[in-house]
Amino acid sequence: MIDLSADLLLHDKVYPMSLFLTSDEKQAILSSNNRQPILTDLFWALQSRVRDRALKPGLMSPDDQVDWWRVVAEYLGDAAMVYALKPSEETAVWLRDVTLSVARRSAVDWTGSSYRTLIDAPEEAGTKGYLETTHIVWGLSMVLDLAADVLTAAEQQEVKAVLTDRGMPMCLKWVEATNHMANWYCVLTSGMAVAAAVLNDEHYLAKSREHLEGCSQVFQPDGSYSESLQYGNYAGYSLMMAHEALRRRDEADSAIVPVSNYAGYARWASYSFLYNKSLTGWGPSPKARSLNFNDSGAMFKPSGEFLLHIASRAAASHPTDAGLARWLFETAYGQHVAQGPHDQASFGLVADWGALTLPLLTHAADPISPSDAKLPELADFSCGDIIARDHFGGKTVIGFHSGKDPLYGPGHLHGDLNSLILVHNDERMLVDPGHACYRNLYHGIETGTRTHNTCTFMADNTDAVLRPMEDQIGMKTLEQSKMTRRHRNGNVPDEPADRGGRQLIAAQLDDLRVMGGEASKLYGNPLTHFGRFVILCGSNVVFVVDHIQASAPVKTHWHWLLNNRDDTLDYRYIGKDRIVARRGNTGMKLFHCAEGKPSTVSFACVHDAYHCLPNHRGEGRPGSGHLLTWGDTQKRTQLTALHAIAVDRYGPVADWHLKPDETGTSMVGLAGCVDWHIQLIEQNSILISERVSGREYELLLQDSTQWTLTKKN
Repeated sequence: MIDLSADLLLHDKVYPMSLFLTSDEKQAILSSNNRQPILTDLFWALQSRVRDRALKPGLMSPDDQVDWWRVVAEYLGDAAMVYALKPSEETAVWLRDVTLSVARRSAVDWTGSSYRTLIDAPEEAGTKGYLETTHIVWGLSMVLDLAADVLTAAEQQEVKAVLTDRGMPMCLKWVEATNHMANWYCVLTSGMAVAAAVLNDEHYLAKSREHLEGCSQVFQPDGSYSESLQYGNYAGYSLMMAHEALRRRDEADSAIVPVSNYAGYARWASYSFLYNKSLTGWGPSPKARSLNFNDSGAMFKPSGEFLLHIASRAAASHPTDAGLARWLFETAYGQHVAQGPHDQASFGLVADWGALTLPLLTHAADPISPSDAKLPELADFSCGDIIARDHFGGKTVIGFHSGKDPLYGPGHLHGDLNSLILVHNDERMLVDPGHACYRNLYHGIETGTRTHNTCTFMADNTDAVLRPMEDQIGMKTLEQSKMTRRHRNGNVPDEPADRGGRQLIAAQLDDLRVMGGEASKLYGNPLTHFGRFVILCGSNVVFVVDHIQASAPVKTHWHWLLNNRDDTLDYRYIGKDRIVARRGNTGMKLFHCAEGKPSTVSFACVHDAYHCLPNHRGEGRPGSGHLLTWGDTQKRTQLTALHAIAVDRYGPVADWHLKPDETGTSMVGLAGCVDWHIQLIEQNSILISERVSGREYELLLQDSTQWTLTKKN
């Protein structure tokens, strides 16, 4: 064992060059003359984080809320980086102890929890990798690269051997045995690539290059990601690890994982970002919130390393996206660099910043805010998200989930097309439920259509699954299909998958924002058309228009999921066609204008963030969401329905009123200073006007699929 007792020798030691920390990066981090203030904060926060862990023996501590596979990469990587920058005996002792204990676990232990291997043949136990395998490989590779001299020469060879004989082969076996294009492909290929780069293993470098060209195609053409914002971050983090390892080993490999494939993720994430605010149960520090369609937590911000990787490596080719990535990093992390949790980062999906944040920050572009970039207030993305706000930094944000392009890496989908999320005054009023542990019995319910702000349908003859109570009346429920896959043949991806939804419109004029989608194919027969338009008028008024057609009569149910995750929701029905809801400093009036009948409230779950285990922090309890439903009173083959919503401060929302007239419906508020009127003309035209100012607009069906928005005066 190397003698680490002499502190002077430690500080005077000249460390060999590593992949993940160059001499220039090290000098920039350690130099106090020109160091950015945020880099100083991060440098000391990382030391504090590592010191707290090093004071306790072993990888895990009683404070950790997850199993050991989910922290091994970050804990080893953080400690290795701190040791490379400012070595100490306590860090070295901890690193050696944990590195060897992890490396010496059995091959079966390297596969993760027992449910991973239940489907494998007994003779395959410990031979095929899983996500857990990659995280072990990442952690051990970081130690060898940044802090190898905490190990004796023989111990270094032992760790190298276990990566060569077990880690990389296990990752490769998964990659070659499966054909699904999604985040797993990126993660397992990245594990192999990082170890191969650190070990300079030409065989696995060649295999990594071969598959990285395929798995880097999981992102949509604009950099958005079809699984979810959360899983796009996990896939992107994995590709970031591979790109950095290969590029730092040999600049010629920098194009193997093209940053251009995912640089646009920063733009999508910036649009999806809502605000920072403390969250009950998560401590006093403000927590980022984002729009969270599909399997994604509402308490979400992208990983710090992934953002700074884009900010660094895309600065020349995609300068706006690079600047947005830096802006989002500063916004989500800059004011509270020490906030936790730190045990659920990339794998736990409660993102954090980690070891590579420091070196990457030395290269990052300057921040560019969405306002400085002059981005429009409405944007649509290839994954199907349409995101609109009254202003950047304004009061109201709406996320609308539709279909658009074929999907490049689908998975983790919800039955949520034509669903919306509504946020006003930094309060999420209409929400997506998110998701919790995948092995919870109700996971299929929280991902189903009924628990989202969209529609289900009742029909006599469909292929949908019978519900026992409905079976007694001879009816079946139509919900959206959630299963869409894209496969590959070796490293050659199939054509992107068509989920079945399509975008009708994404447009803005003046202070009018219009989003529209069609989703009937996901429900199946007899539904032939389900078009929905969500129209944001100014900052306070939202109209939701549904056009429904069916080849046989269907009965429509409209679902609205209200946010009660901390018991601060206050709502009441006023008659049978409207509710008033309040939470925080926000009020909302929702008017049902389709003559339906309200149902008794259903108590749903609204989750903060994913956790791999049940009944842990982040999992919403029953009643954290209040699911309100109106049902049509009869079956129809054609229906046009309107909902009107007003949002304002807690008290003034009472002054917004719905006023029908002979031509349509008005929402009037702000002491009569605003009067938004909507007129529905069959199913091919919608007239919208702001009567106080005299402005008029028309939504018009131009052909069988596309709508346009024009200003009439």
